[in-house]
Amino acid sequence: MFFKLPWFGKKQSTGYHDTQVLELDYVVDEFHEAMSDIKDPMRTRLEASLMMCESPKDLWFLRSKLFALISKHHCESIAHQRVARLDHKLRFLVDHHPDYSPEELPTGPMALMH
Repeated sequence: MFFKLPWFGKKQSTGYHDTQVLELDYVVDEFHEAMSDIKDPMRTRLEASLMMCESPKDLWFLRSKLFALISKHHCESIAHQRVARLDHKLRFLVDHHPDYSPEELPTGPMALMH
């Protein structure tokens, strides 16, 4: 005798609106984490700029400054790793947040332009 119980087969939908993952602060925290081990006046200026950001597009324009800061104090491969992690979180935020559209960020790979 086989029968279906009402709770089997039902997936619980993830409430993205209830998670911190879809907040802009989620990406700003990644900026802070990426430069947490750096003591430089440029870091202070970058943190002040982060406080003024209101959209993912604003954060996008600070990526190059973050990359320059990290590569100045570490090697470029570490800077690429940290910025890649930031890019991943930024792309996730834009793709899943109802208030931001994917057109706000450049299309294609989110690689740094040299």
